[in-house]
Parts: sequence; C-alpha cells; structure tokens
Amino acid sequence: MYKLSIAKDLFDNILLKKTLILEKENSNYWKKELLEPIIVDDKLTYKIKQFNKITLTNGLGDDKPQMIIECKKVDYSIENGCFEFYLGKIIEQKNITTLIIDEKDILIKQLLQEKEELKNILKEMKDKFKND
Repeated sequence: MYKLSIAKDLFDNILLKKTLILEKENSNYWKKELLEPIIVDDKLTYKIKQFNKITLTNGLGDDKPQMIIECKKVDYSIENGCFEFYLGKIIEQKNITTLIIDEKDILIKQLLQEKEELKNILKEMKDKFKND
C-alpha cells in the first residue's frame, strides 16, 4: 500500500468526496516512484505502477489524521502534465477529530424543510378554496 502526505484542505475535500482525483506533478521524484521500466518487443518502455489502496495522511506524529482509500487506478494526464490517482471509497479513517458534516446530509435536511413548507402552502391553498 502506498502512503502520501497531503495538505489539510485537500485531505478534507477528499474526505467530503469533493475531490475524486488526486494529482501529483510530473517531477523526477514522481517518475521514479510511479514508473516501472519494462521491455516490450526488445524496446524499453514504462508502465505506471498500480495500487489497490493508498494511505493519505495530514501532518506529523502518531495522532495525525489519516485514511485508507481505494485507488481505482493511477494514470498520467498529458493534458495536465501530471499523474492522477483516481480515488474510490474510503475504507478506514483514523484520528479525524474535526467534525465534518457530509454535504449530502445538509442537502437532505434542506430538501425535507422545503417539502414541509410546500405541504403547508398547499394546505393553506386548500383551506382558502374551501372557505371561498
């Protein structure tokens, strides 16, 4: 399993599923880490190493926030000039102390409130038509 340390805002965005692709620059370090030399038809070529899971951490120490997340694939984007880690579901979370409310839950609460408001409006309209 591969381990990456990332910035807090990126960590939070991945946790909230706002970021589904983690990008790493096309540097000599990442080429060395992610490219695997292979010989095909007597020619040297490279393939990108693949991982099933990766560990993402934020900060230092034993109590640093971290998560183990599914890695669907690692690819190279010619357009962006970077390596891309396609992220899947979060398998495990550790030391996540900040309460991060899932935006889906907030949206569901708003929709339920709007539903109740619409019910009240419809009830008022029905009552008004009964009285007229």
